[in-house]
Amino acid sequence: MTQALRSTRDDLESTLNAIPDLLFEVDLEGRIHHYRSARSTLLAAPPEMFLGRLMDEFVPPEASAGWHAALQAAHDTGYSMGHQYRLELAQQTHWFELSIARKESATPGQVPRFIALSRDITERKLAEARTHQLAYFDGLTGLPNRRMLLDRLDHALASARKSGQVGALLFIDLDDFKQINDARGHSLGDELLKQVAQRLAQLQRPGDTVARIGGDEFVMLINDIATDMESGGRSALLAAEAVRATLEAPYTIDTHLYSSTGSIGITLFPKRSEEVEDLLREADTAMYRAKDLGRNRIRFYEADMQADVQERLALEQDLKKASAEGQLTAFVQSQVDASGTVIGGELLMRWNHPVRGNVPPSRFIPVAESSGLILRMGDRMILQACETLARLHAAGQELLISVNVSERQFRQDDFVERVLGMLAQTGAPAALLILEVTESLLIEHLDDTIARMSDLVRHGVRFSIDDFGTGYSSLAYLKRLPLYELKIDKSFVQDTPDDPNDTAIVQSIISVARHLKLRVVAEGVETRAQADFLVASQCDCLQGYLFSRPEPLQGWLTRQLGGG
Repeated sequence: MTQALRSTRDDLESTLNAIPDLLFEVDLEGRIHHYRSARSTLLAAPPEMFLGRLMDEFVPPEASAGWHAALQAAHDTGYSMGHQYRLELAQQTHWFELSIARKESATPGQVPRFIALSRDITERKLAEARTHQLAYFDGLTGLPNRRMLLDRLDHALASARKSGQVGALLFIDLDDFKQINDARGHSLGDELLKQVAQRLAQLQRPGDTVARIGGDEFVMLINDIATDMESGGRSALLAAEAVRATLEAPYTIDTHLYSSTGSIGITLFPKRSEEVEDLLREADTAMYRAKDLGRNRIRFYEADMQADVQERLALEQDLKKASAEGQLTAFVQSQVDASGTVIGGELLMRWNHPVRGNVPPSRFIPVAESSGLILRMGDRMILQACETLARLHAAGQELLISVNVSERQFRQDDFVERVLGMLAQTGAPAALLILEVTESLLIEHLDDTIARMSDLVRHGVRFSIDDFGTGYSSLAYLKRLPLYELKIDKSFVQDTPDDPNDTAIVQSIISVARHLKLRVVAEGVETRAQADFLVASQCDCLQGYLFSRPEPLQGWLTRQLGGG
């Protein structure tokens, strides 16, 4: 019997020694009660070092949670398998796959034990990584290939449809690459392609994709560049121009300089029902249009957008120059009371371009907003309003001056400090400065808006809601905001008193304002009938061509000061 037991023991020992996995016997806490393996040297520690210690002491935190989940599953069902975790052993990364089985005990009530086998699957993981690299990445440049691009574009398109964000696809083809490749050899051509890939990758934002889809063709997928197609077109053109410029720079290969350029096609998404292959085809078509125009060019698939975006970009460049050279001037339009007496004025920005002529604010203000130029321009207008108030006040003229503040300007972290600084610098009376904001400012971050307004109101500054009735128009915000004034939009005024609907709207706004003790200004007053109706409706202030057109600030100020 003893011999049989020894034989059985030796056979079991031989079997255990043949198992290539790390073998642990643990309890539900993960405490190790037994450990052995033919590959014990892998862990570089003798088996007795593990006994009585918790598995948490040997595996990283991210693997510990998986270990405990696998233990709990084995406890509940008797068996668990498939959990993978990573260990750094001897300065090398090893991957293991865990299988755990509950060990049945012959003693009733004994704390359950588990047999855990941890198999080294590092070679399998490396093989999977190599397979993935071959399947989804370009072998020469290391960039994602067409298959990976299509997968990411599919996700980007679905995300854009859900979020409403605009994305862009840039199709880039190197000009005259075939001639370079044929004349200088494939090795030089390959080196050129690798350098192109490196340059494009340097322009890539986090979350975007640069792919090589074959030959000398590259694609750049840009996500979330704008919330509307017009702004998206502008951003895409700027991105494409950066690509065009970086490809134009000379390439150094084997101490020689080589020149190459790229033709770029752009399409935006999402629009209508295009799928990923449609977008690639559109960008490809636009790229060939760029080549037809002489190469080293950029074209949109949307032909109308090409002209619009280029014109907008040119306008932005002109506006930068105009701001620096003083082409932007301040005008003012008088505001009068019921008797026609001037009680203040609204400061307005005008642009007289040497070639374009008078550019309407409806054209250049949106460009200033999207480009950020509105910040400097807006500060200048507030400063001029303060300087005007200071001069009027010094002459004993207590006239109100209104000036528009854009949402982007208002959202600056230091907006309150900047306004207070300009008031202090000029000595202007804060109570005569009215800052006009639009209702779009109230749609988001209302608490922050109220806090900023309140800070300035405590110093005497007053606020007006411009174009009231055309936007958010919620009575809920009217009672929360520290307002001084409502301005009725001219679209309601122009058809009064003949149109009963507009007449009712104007009277309702005046009635609400009076109950909230807010001043009311009616814009766009052009006829005596409109003025008479507004005065009869107890509108506090009128503004429009009937009384005065916008005029240069200096002439208006001179007249108010009694100089003409």
